[in-house]
Amino acid sequence: MSEPPAVNGVAASDGDPLEGQGLALAYAALERVRSEHGLDRLTVAVDDSRLGRQLLVAPRADLPDRLEPGAGWHAEPPGCAATDIELAVTLCRLVLRVGRLDPGALSPVDTLELQLRALDGVDGVAIDEERDVVRVQTTPGATTDAVAHDALGLVRAGLDRTVVVELVGSRGLAAPRTEPTPISWAPAPLVELIAVREDRETGDLEVHLRGGEVRTIGRAALADGVVGAAEATLQAWRERPGAPPRSLAWAHVVETTPGEVGCVVAVALDDPRRAAVAPGIGTGSNPIEAAAQATIDALSR
Repeated sequence: MSEPPAVNGVAASDGDPLEGQGLALAYAALERVRSEHGLDRLTVAVDDSRLGRQLLVAPRADLPDRLEPGAGWHAEPPGCAATDIELAVTLCRLVLRVGRLDPGALSPVDTLELQLRALDGVDGVAIDEERDVVRVQTTPGATTDAVAHDALGLVRAGLDRTVVVELVGSRGLAAPRTEPTPISWAPAPLVELIAVREDRETGDLEVHLRGGEVRTIGRAALADGVVGAAEATLQAWRERPGAPPRSLAWAHVVETTPGEVGCVVAVALDDPRRAAVAPGIGTGSNPIEAAAQATIDALSR
């Protein structure tokens, strides 16, 4: 069997080349059209014999709009030349077909996107590498539990860093948007949470961490809530020999429902060596435990 052809960037007529290979090239073509016509967003539909109807969008980190039945593309604002878009759609269709045959030639992120698009009930994927967020858009009527399970498995196998995965239902022109359902996965952290101890009488909070043979303790005021839990976790982190500096930017409760993992807390840590903050998400039976787990998640980045 002959090897599938590679799809690489080529020089454009104006001398400015389209760069990339595979999906990166397809998105570069969409971004070229979007930029040249001054569009805020450009969503195109590609019908593939195996993947079904797929929606791609520029900017790549955004989720695509849901197109009306029969529509091949949608631009914001309207008025883009159809000829330019049809050429980009043709390239996207070729990339999806070739990429499916030869995923090993693609980057891990592009390979993951193709695998996610191959799941039943998925027609859009957005991977924001700067924020480590993977968004999966499901079709109307899709079994979201099954999609979430399969998507999480693919992310675990395909990426070696902490990411947040969001499952998003119908949105855009033909159907109302549903709120995203967050699921998350992180590789094994540098430290693990051993215990969170609350003393109601003294108002003290202790967070116990272990990394290898080193066990450390951080303390804060219980009245400080999730902020105190994050600060206590950071204090235990700083007790580790050679621990890089970290400080708390913010901590917020995302969700609180009854149950063993009913609390979801998000935190962000400042790192003086970086311009951006490191986000983290944690779950637990209460906000204090969830905040400690979220801080550990952020420390693993």
